[in-house]
Amino acid sequence: MESEKSYFQAEQKEQPRNFEDLEIVTTTFYKEDPTSRLRSQLAIDMLEATNRLGINVVVVDGGSNEEFLRKVQNLENVTLRIEPKSSMGESRRQAIETAVNLSVERGIDSNYLWMEPEKVGLVTEDNLRNMIDVLRQNRADIIVPCRRSKETMPRMQRWIENRANKRVKDKIADITNEELDLWFGPKMFNRAGAEYFLNYKGKLDKWDSIIKPVVDAHQGGKIIASVPVDFEYTVKERENEEVDRELKKKRITQYSQILAEMGDKFWQEKIKK
Repeated sequence: MESEKSYFQAEQKEQPRNFEDLEIVTTTFYKEDPTSRLRSQLAIDMLEATNRLGINVVVVDGGSNEEFLRKVQNLENVTLRIEPKSSMGESRRQAIETAVNLSVERGIDSNYLWMEPEKVGLVTEDNLRNMIDVLRQNRADIIVPCRRSKETMPRMQRWIENRANKRVKDKIADITNEELDLWFGPKMFNRAGAEYFLNYKGKLDKWDSIIKPVVDAHQGGKIIASVPVDFEYTVKERENEEVDRELKKKRITQYSQILAEMGDKFWQEKIKK
């Protein structure tokens, strides 16, 4: 643990203490059902956490309920775009593109963090600083945060993501000597890394739009780093997913379709059938 701390916190005292060079980007779409209400509150908690840290956030929303949108609009650190006709991959690129344009307007050489809005536990000063310091020191172009523990994950999601990471291991084995928690959604990247997410053109163009560009960037000569983070799922989120059959079906669909997009021949044949 000591060597891990010394590596990721090296020269930390020389780094700026604020996050003016960080833009967080995310997408939202919440209806009125119980799962949406739970997840939308987690999203608000995440946005309020970024506000306390002074971090600018770009949200592209697909047409959420009015209560959620009203709360978002009241947060001074959030730039909100409502794009109900955008697909999943397209909305993510719109969020990144908006953040890049805003940082150019502000005259700041920013770094960017894509994350799902419900992952409020990731937004701590230590987690964000450990990741962004690697980018600030030009030791990587893309950061893949690696959860130190997966014990709080819903059981099916943990099983699926562990299997998924193992199935793509051959494609990413030479990216880093560290464990690469590729299926964990959040990714932090500099301007050069952002280009691979902005230019992604996958056939599926859904969940893969934040995973496959990491492999593409590696093949393009960019440096990928794995940075350990402390992250836990909330009890309510875990309990809700354990009983939500639709979410479980969604996890299985994500697993098979992303692996097919990554070139897994077994899943490509399955999906064709």
